Amino acid sequence: MNRDLKTRRSLLCLAGLCALPLPVLAAQESTLAKIRREGFIRVGFANEAPFSYADSSGRLTGESPAVFRHVMKELGVAQVDGVLTEWGALIPGLRAGRFDAIVASMYITPKRCKQILFANPTYGVGEALIVRKGNPDRLHTYADAIAAGKKIAFIAGTAEIGHARLAGLEAGQQLIVPDFAAAVAAVKSSRVSAAALTALTAGDLASKDAAIERARPFTFAHAGKTYRGEGSFGFRLQDTSLRDAVNEQLKRFIGSEQHLAMIAPFGFDRSNLPELSAEQHCAGN
Repeated sequence: MNRDLKTRRSLLCLAGLCALPLPVLAAQESTLAKIRREGFIRVGFANEAPFSYADSSGRLTGESPAVFRHVMKELGVAQVDGVLTEWGALIPGLRAGRFDAIVASMYITPKRCKQILFANPTYGVGEALIVRKGNPDRLHTYADAIAAGKKIAFIAGTAEIGHARLAGLEAGQQLIVPDFAAAVAAVKSSRVSAAALTALTAGDLASKDAAIERARPFTFAHAGKTYRGEGSFGFRLQDTSLRDAVNEQLKRFIGSEQHLAMIAPFGFDRSNLPELSAEQHCAGN
C-alpha cells in the first residue's frame, strides 16, 4: 500500500469509516442526496415570462420556478438558484453539469426525451404568433405564411420549429434567433412577419410593447391533431431518483387549490392543467 493510500485510509479510520471499502466510499452520491445534503439546487432557465424568468430584482420567478420551489421544499431543499441560459443551451448545460435541473417549462417531446429525463407535466398551452400591430401580413396559420412567402422567427431549440416544419414551412422561411428579445426585434424591424411562441409568452410580450400584438386567431393542426404543448422540469438521464421524487410531489400538488392559486398571478388557470404524463409525451402521444 503506497503512502498516499495509507494516509487516506488512516483519515477514514479516524472518521469511523475504515470498515468500508474504498470503491464504495469513492462512489458518487445521487443528485437527490447531494441537494438534500447541501440544501440548495442550481437550475437552468431562459428568461421567458410568464414561464420562468428573472424579475426586476433579479429573483427567479414564473410558473415553473414557483412549482419547483414548492416541490423542493417538500423534499427538504430550501434554496433554488437560477442560472440564466439561452434556450438552445439548456439541455447541453444540464448534461454538462452547469446545473442540476432545467426549470423553464420546457415542452416534453420524444426528441428531448432521448437526451434528458422529464418530470410529469405541470401545465399545458397552445402556441401563437406575435406580429406587428394590426397584423399587416394577415398571418393566422403557418399555411398563411407558406402561401404568401413570408418569414417567421423561431427561438433556437423550441418545439415550434418542428411544428412549422410539419406544416411545410421551408428552411428559407425560418429565421432562428437565440432568445425572445431577438424574436421581438426581428418582428418590429420587419425582418420577419411573425415570431412563433407559446400562447402565454406571446400574450405577455404583446402586453408590454404597443408595436406588436398576438395574432388572433392562430391555429396549428397536422394530420387531424391540434397541437398543445405540455411542459415540466428536466433532469439528467441518470437522475431517476430525483425525477421520481419530484413526480411523487407533483402527483399530490398539481390541480390542487394551492397550486391553482400559486400559478394564477402568472396567467395560468384550470384550463392549463396537463392532460398527459411525461411517458405518454415521450412516446409521441
